[in-house]
Amino acid sequence: MFKIGEFSKMVRVSARMLRYYEQNGLLTPAAVDRFSGYRLYSAGQMPLLSRITELRDMGFGVEEIKALLPQYKNPETMRDALVRKSREIQSAIAAEQDKLEKIAALRGKLKKEFVTMVYDVELKSLPAEKVLSLRETIPAYDAEGLLWEKLGAFVRKHNIACRTGGYSIYHDEDYKESDVDVEIAVPVSAFGAEEGNFRYKELPAILQAATVRFSGPYEGYGEAMEKLAGWIEANGYVFDGLIRGLAVKSFADAASPEEFLTELQVPVRKPG
Repeated sequence: MFKIGEFSKMVRVSARMLRYYEQNGLLTPAAVDRFSGYRLYSAGQMPLLSRITELRDMGFGVEEIKALLPQYKNPETMRDALVRKSREIQSAIAAEQDKLEKIAALRGKLKKEFVTMVYDVELKSLPAEKVLSLRETIPAYDAEGLLWEKLGAFVRKHNIACRTGGYSIYHDEDYKESDVDVEIAVPVSAFGAEEGNFRYKELPAILQAATVRFSGPYEGYGEAMEKLAGWIEANGYVFDGLIRGLAVKSFADAASPEEFLTELQVPVRKPG
């Protein structure tokens, strides 16, 4: 038998961690000296400790390890557990990679001489407009490009005559982290045959809309929305419909994102 300090040195696990495993029911001392109260461990416990540290180093938590230890020699159970953990880790890596990309994008933005230009807010009426629309639930807002790819393919397949510009309309009542309800639309001269979620419709006229334009990449949305929100609040208006974005100049007619021009449109009214 070995005292906790001696055992700790042999297995290269701190005494603090050994006590932690004991508290959580993973590794109980082989014996406790009834006179001194010393925890005593045996060489026969080393394989069990090795399994615990192996699972810990793979990212399994205490409760997961506790559940897996009795099944350690069951190949099917262990295989399923390892597959699940692999997926969790891959998801975590993807999330961290996304953070790195956002950091890189911001660093690049800070280095650029180009600065997003946000224009003055304008209150105006918007006429009704015939459009071809596609409305679907997508994983997140930044997946909107998937809808534009689908709509573009449909337009090319049926040789549909579209006018310049395109709308993005957000139907959810509040911001959602996932499964967002988004509609995109392109202006058309005439209605044609519908298919699945591809629908012809008329966007209704809007009597009063607070609008603001910003130039450059879509990352300028936040700054433009801040200016728009401040104007709405300062002038005593309230929302009266869905926020929509109009791509005045986008990939279709711009050489690079720096040349984009987007208009945010918010239907508003005076309360009362």
